[in-house]
Amino acid sequence: MIPSVKLRKIISKNHKINLDAFSWNKEFNNNIFKITFYDGRTKTSLKKIFENGYNIGNCLLTSYYVINAIENAYICTGKVEILKGTKNSKDGDHVWIENDSYIIDTTLMICIPKYNVYSRFYKKDSIIVPSFSTSELNYLDEYYSKENYPSDYYIDLFKTDSYEN
Repeated sequence: MIPSVKLRKIISKNHKINLDAFSWNKEFNNNIFKITFYDGRTKTSLKKIFENGYNIGNCLLTSYYVINAIENAYICTGKVEILKGTKNSKDGDHVWIENDSYIIDTTLMICIPKYNVYSRFYKKDSIIVPSFSTSELNYLDEYYSKENYPSDYYIDLFKTDSYEN
């Protein structure tokens, strides 16, 4: 099971909500997973990033990649109540994508209609306008660390306490 799906189920259970009802449909999911990027060292697909859970804790970077597949979309920053207390969002700080109709969350892999009651969990503080293309982005630090320094790599996606040596 993809780590985002596991996280979505944990959050759903903890908050007594059903986030699975908003999971990315198959067509959208396939379009996102087809996105690839090359940083000069390696060609990587978003499919590999999501399957390994590297999107979790890297919401800004994955939003920059995913936004290219969504028309009339923009990146938002703010607080997400249901993410408070998670390892990578202790205070609920988060980045997501919006368009006229949906909130698109690259961490939980969900699209929530803006008119839906669950949209209240997302409190927008600001909008980010990308000033560079995705070809200029480096790939995720977690991915690089695991691939190049496996003995030093540590990730526990759902831990709420920080890791200390």
